Amino acid sequence: MSSVVDNHTGGFISMLLSKKTPFVQSILNSSHGKALGAIFAAAIAILIFMNFSLADQLKWTLWVSFGIVALSLSFIWGKAGIFSFGQNALFGIGAYGYAIVSLNVFPYTGETLSALILAAAAAAVFAAALGYFMFYGRVGDVYLSVLTLAVTLILYTVVSSTAGPEYRIGEATLGGFNGMPGLPTLAFWIPGLGSVELQIQGLLVFAVILAAVLYVAASYAADSRLGEILSGVRENETRMELLGYDVRFWKWLAFVIGGAIAGIGGGLFAAWGTFTNPSVFGLTQAAMVIIWVMIGGRTSLFGAFVGVVIVQWIADQADQVVAEQTPLILGLMLILSLFLLPSGVVPTVSRWLKSKIPATNATLIAEADKDLHAGQMADTALADHRPERGVIVAQNLAKSFGGLSVLRGVDLTFDSAPVYAIIGPNGAGKSTFFNVLTGRVTDSEGCVTLNGTDVTRMPAFERARLGLGIKLQIASVFPSMTVRQHIDLALRSRPGANREQLIRQTLQLADLLHRAEDCASDLSHGQQQWLEIAMVIAQNPSIILLDEPAAGMSWQEKVRTAKLIERLSRLHRIIVIEHDMAFVRSLQAPVAMLHQGRVFRNGGFDEVCSDDEVINIYLGRRSNAVNA
Repeated sequence: MSSVVDNHTGGFISMLLSKKTPFVQSILNSSHGKALGAIFAAAIAILIFMNFSLADQLKWTLWVSFGIVALSLSFIWGKAGIFSFGQNALFGIGAYGYAIVSLNVFPYTGETLSALILAAAAAAVFAAALGYFMFYGRVGDVYLSVLTLAVTLILYTVVSSTAGPEYRIGEATLGGFNGMPGLPTLAFWIPGLGSVELQIQGLLVFAVILAAVLYVAASYAADSRLGEILSGVRENETRMELLGYDVRFWKWLAFVIGGAIAGIGGGLFAAWGTFTNPSVFGLTQAAMVIIWVMIGGRTSLFGAFVGVVIVQWIADQADQVVAEQTPLILGLMLILSLFLLPSGVVPTVSRWLKSKIPATNATLIAEADKDLHAGQMADTALADHRPERGVIVAQNLAKSFGGLSVLRGVDLTFDSAPVYAIIGPNGAGKSTFFNVLTGRVTDSEGCVTLNGTDVTRMPAFERARLGLGIKLQIASVFPSMTVRQHIDLALRSRPGANREQLIRQTLQLADLLHRAEDCASDLSHGQQQWLEIAMVIAQNPSIILLDEPAAGMSWQEKVRTAKLIERLSRLHRIIVIEHDMAFVRSLQAPVAMLHQGRVFRNGGFDEVCSDDEVINIYLGRRSNAVNA
């Protein structure tokens, strides 16, 4: 969760104002509050820095530029779950971008602010190209980290090989290992005054203000719809895709935003030193960005700056005590922090302070029915949003994994009954059939049509947008989010929805209104299953696929689930894959039995389950129990 300083030193203020009202607390926790806190912190920092020596002011300007690139990693890693070793590469692109543009522009315009802006743009464009191949190419998390590291090393090698005079862009000579000296510092063109170059003190003030602006912008993004979506992607990509979100796009967008921020940090670095060289792409620098964020706390945007200050201060002190041993000391510090403060300094301090503050209770609904009557009352309210029951058709579906044929020409149409059930022994192909319908697995042959549209080659998120709601066998939820946030996130895939009203109605229908402000991790197994169904309901699908919704439930929970399915069937077409034959019987639905990848029997429950061959293949000794 957000840090104490992310809440503009909210923990400290909250401790002082222990009698604060919920209104005050909401202000402290809002993006506007964070903006006010950032302005306050920046003003105090500037007043303090003005009393430093010029050498210290130079050092702090450098640290601010480092803090900006750490902020970029904190945003994409802590908020979107993208662990990248390449932020310093984007930092380096920003530094070289500033160098090239400023050398070509400054003699004519007398300003370099445009160079800083174009440095951010260059890093963002590079991040967009790299991110497209990584995310749309479905590169896994581990391989993504390796790939970004490889790109960093490639850039280091390439830039180091540009020593000849032929390697120039306009007036800017790249210089190879020697780098690019003599860069203009930050300068502004002010009408009436002409070109105004920032000196050491002015550059520090500008850097602090710039860092505050970027922090506020990142905080607003993290608290906006974008931030909620990225949090969902970080916690459960599969569920987000099944809710209709294209997770590839959102991860790409976060990576581009992070690239732009890192590019600004790199441009500020080049303006600070009036010099840049290939070391900005070095492996040491790549590791340092990771260390800053891990020690400060990757889930805290402010922690990025705190991590830089802690690490760089210790590095400076260590170098004075034991020369040339800074990497060893930093490594030991990182190991100790992982054992003692695994979540980082700022989140740890934040949790400690919050534990000392009386919590305020701000629930969605003060009182709510805890029985089935709440869900029954919601039926009428949700009827205004009733979709037309959909139709899904599977034609000659076949799927092989290597030499193993799992589906062998399955033909099933779901177009008349409100509820259908699919049964079969283990290995019959039920799960594969379910995954082919959802788009999580691509069939080898055949086709799937959804409401008259061929969706055979569509990914899961596009099928969800066309009206297919999907509940997986194992509850697929977001553990750290509240029940209310789950439904809100599901509704955000429906533009224009009246969210507050629909959240209440959906939770009533799923009998979870009284748990609205509880985290999903605090729910029982059965309640997590209902929460996942509630997310599906919030999508307003025409067809709902439920994969073993009664698995692991008590008998009472199974009864409630069956009643919930019965209520949902008034608004949606339901397809249930289930092993529990007593539960299937309670659905009073047509049954299709799969066996060896084919439809073995299809008909009413009694008709299918009284078949001798079905009994021999599937029911066995359990037939007596089922027929009892």
